[in-house]
Amino acid sequence: AIFPLGLKDYNNTENAIDPSDLDDKIAFNPWKVKGMYMPDAISQFSSNNVPYLVTANEGDAREYNAYTDIKRMKSLKLDATVFPDAATLKLDANLGRLNLVADMGDTDGDGDLDEMVSFGARSFSIWNGTTGKIVYDSKNDLDKKSQEFGTYDDKRSDDKGSEPEAVVVAKMGNQNILFVGSERTDVFMTYDVTNPTAPQYLQTVKTGDAPEGILFIPASKSPTKRSLVVVSSEGDGVIKIYQPDLK
Repeated sequence: AIFPLGLKDYNNTENAIDPSDLDDKIAFNPWKVKGMYMPDAISQFSSNNVPYLVTANEGDAREYNAYTDIKRMKSLKLDATVFPDAATLKLDANLGRLNLVADMGDTDGDGDLDEMVSFGARSFSIWNGTTGKIVYDSKNDLDKKSQEFGTYDDKRSDDKGSEPEAVVVAKMGNQNILFVGSERTDVFMTYDVTNPTAPQYLQTVKTGDAPEGILFIPASKSPTKRSLVVVSSEGDGVIKIYQPDLK
């Protein structure tokens, strides 16, 4: 089957984003912008005999010598009726720096944008693997927890925020544990997704520069007889291996 994932609405408090890399601050606010769910890594698990898919909603542009579909918001024409405050929105401190999907948003075909669509969704999502319906989205939790952890990169705010890159779900005892790698904030976060509709945040762990891949090794296959998480980071070329603390 093919499951269209649709768009995420940033114009509400729970999905609030920081869209500028030139405002000299980290400020999460609702904006009249949408994000396109564009998975990088995908993981699968089951709960109560129902299959689920987890997506890392990184987002990416098509950039070739002959064509590119990425443009700054301030360079595009907005529909005056939908966006009567277009001049204010185009300021660098507001939405002017935000990278948009250049060939989306002109819903009536008259040459201006009736909606603004950005790359990715700055989150991870859980989808029903049978129906394709979304059952959970982390909203802006990855960005906010990265900020709390002290690793949020404000210079990526105009692009895709923390850039969720990798997702892996592992069965640990009776729990399903999700590991999410954040490329631009140099961490992976763990969530208990045993209840797919209500994941519980567990912790944030520092990685190397720009974690790209995550591999889980169960205790039964581990040389230390304890479960391991292997993280490869493309920014510094480092592989790090983590294991649970002894209690």
